[in-house]
This record gives sequence, structure tokens and C-alpha cells, in this order.
Amino acid sequence: MTSQHRHCPVCNADQPKLLLHNQLAAVHDLDMSYQVARCGACGFHYASDLPPDAQYAAYYQAVSKYDAQGSVSALDRQRIDAAVALCQRAGLPKTARIVDIGCGFGVLLAALRDAGWSQVQGIDPAPQSAQVALALFNLTDIRTGWLANAGEVMDLRQADLVCLMAVLEHLPQLHSDLAQLISHMRPGARLLLEVPALEEFRGDAGEPLGELSLEHIQFFSVISLRNLLGRLGAKLLMHEVLTLPSVGSGALFVMAEVGQGGATSTQREDSARMDAYLAGSTVRLARALQCVPDEPFVLYGAGSHSARLIPALQPEQRQCVLAVLDGNRNLHGKQFDSWPVQAPEALVDYPGVPVLISSYRAEKAIARALAAQYENPLVLMYGGVSAAV
Repeated sequence: MTSQHRHCPVCNADQPKLLLHNQLAAVHDLDMSYQVARCGACGFHYASDLPPDAQYAAYYQAVSKYDAQGSVSALDRQRIDAAVALCQRAGLPKTARIVDIGCGFGVLLAALRDAGWSQVQGIDPAPQSAQVALALFNLTDIRTGWLANAGEVMDLRQADLVCLMAVLEHLPQLHSDLAQLISHMRPGARLLLEVPALEEFRGDAGEPLGELSLEHIQFFSVISLRNLLGRLGAKLLMHEVLTLPSVGSGALFVMAEVGQGGATSTQREDSARMDAYLAGSTVRLARALQCVPDEPFVLYGAGSHSARLIPALQPEQRQCVLAVLDGNRNLHGKQFDSWPVQAPEALVDYPGVPVLISSYRAEKAIARALAAQYENPLVLMYGGVSAAV
């Protein structure tokens, strides 16, 4: 695969110190593996060598899950509540016009509307987002588009607040995309940003290496996000780190003002948190791999966890994988490494065969659902073995 080399998305230096090769199984015949690096100039952590942009576009188009999702998890509700609370503390007028780019099926917009902000609009690349947002929340102004063309899809100079929730960590062209967005906004308008918080990366808890997902290619702290915004002429006004103990992780929320001049100097990122995260996660992943059966089994899960699991298997373990199942219907029929992804109902074709549940966050819920319908032994990488969970 041809890769694209990246300079640091924050300071543009080309001084990467390689920390880890994040080897991932191909999804839909797309290899999303990348190198995790630390910038030698500012200390920012990012993927220094990526698949081409066209491959990312193909990935998001192929595995988009927004039109397959119909409910809001407790974890997402925590994040949304924190974002709404930050807008309230920032004193954002209830007359403000709000645009959420990458809005999914409108969870944040619905929460803001319910909190009193009536002028809410969204943009999302998933073609079914508008339909789902209307059905679930009666949101009527969701348009199809991307961050790169948001200024054409909607007049952003009329926006008082532009939200980018769980977006920046995904962008191969982070600096230029964010600079272009800000160029469409009027001076004094605000940005609400949410990213995974490097401050909350824990090697002793959560999914091992789970922050290095198929889609996350830069890893922010308050320091690095302030550095990035400052270089783009935006001023960080306030921030909050939300701890998410249920998944051993956290989210960083930032409110910034554009066109007011940002930080004039770059503060160096501390390396200790990422180093501890990689070291601890590597040990815990090796421990979890000991749960892989040494007999033929079915693998349940075709997400980032399994994408990391497959390359870590020994050749004889790979040969034991009979099938790959997943509940996301948008993955059904698509290729996951050497196996087509099948619906959970396909388990009837494998009576008595052990099922390895490859998910950190949802393994117990998946196990309960499978145990209610099938008698297969269930192997949980983080919770042991159960015949009836």
C-alpha cells in the first residue's frame, strides 16, 4: 500500500519519532494501518504515515454507521450533557445560530434545542443522517456534506457557534481543513470542539490500545489543542476534561473564539502520558490474547478491536477462525481481512463452536444477547468464559 507521509499537523515540523506501528486488519479491502509518532519539535502525537486520502473517503463511505444506529448510549449521553453544560457556562445566547458539522443523526442538536437554543442546523456525510434525525428528533435542517465543503453547503458566516464533536481526531488534513473552516466564519464566532482527551489515556484500564482506533489519527491534550488553535488565530476561552470511568477514557471539550488572535508561542507536549499508555496497553493486550481459543472458533466483532486482534494472532490461531460476525448491518457482506462479515444469525450454522467476543466496551452485552438465543460457549477476552452470561 502506498502511504502518505505527514508533517506535524500542529507545528508543521517534520521530526517524527516513531513510537508504534499500529498494524490493523483490512476492512472492506482497505488497510488502515499507520505509524504513531511524536513530533520532535512540539511533542504532538499523531499518525505520521497514513493511507491515501481517497482510501479514508472510501472507508467512511463503506462503513458509515449513523444510519444503522437508532439510540443514544449512556456514554454518549454523558458527552452530550457535558457539551450542553459548557455552552451554558460560556453564556452562549439562546438566540445563537448553531451549526454542528459531523452531526451524525442529530443527538447534540436535539439536546441543544431542548435546552433552549432554537436555531440548530447540521451537516454530515452519511446520506441517511437527515432521515434518521427527522425520525428520532424531528430535526429538519440536516444537510449532506463534509468539513471540506461545509462553507458551500451552509453559510457559516451567519453561525454564532460551529461544533466539531469527535471530528478533529479523524482528519488526515487536520491543519488545512480547520483553517479552511475558520476562514468561512466571522470574527468573534465560536468553536465548540470535542476530542478524546490524552489526559485520560490509561494503560492500566480501558481497551488496550483502543485509543488508536481505525479512524483516530491524532491525539490531543489541552496543550496541543491550544497550540493548534493559536496557530490558526483562534483563542481558547475555556475547556473541560470529562472522565469516562466506565470505559477507562475521557473527552476533552474546548470553547474557542475565532479571529481574536491565539497563543503566540508553542508549549511543548509532555510525553509521559502517551509512553505510559502504550507500555501498559501492550502488556494488557498480550494478556487478553491468551484467551484466544486453540480450537476452531467464530469471531464476533469486525471493528477496531478485531482489526488489531487479527494481525496479533499466530498462524495456527488464524486458521482456527471459521467466520466473522457483527451486528452492524452496514458491514454485512463486506470483507474483513480473509472473511466476509456475516450477521449474528449465521451462528446457527456453527452449533457448539466457541464464540470469541472481540469487543472491550460491549462484550458483556453481546454475550447476554447471544446466550439468550444460542448454546455456543462464549469466550470473553476481558471477562473469561461463559456458557450462559
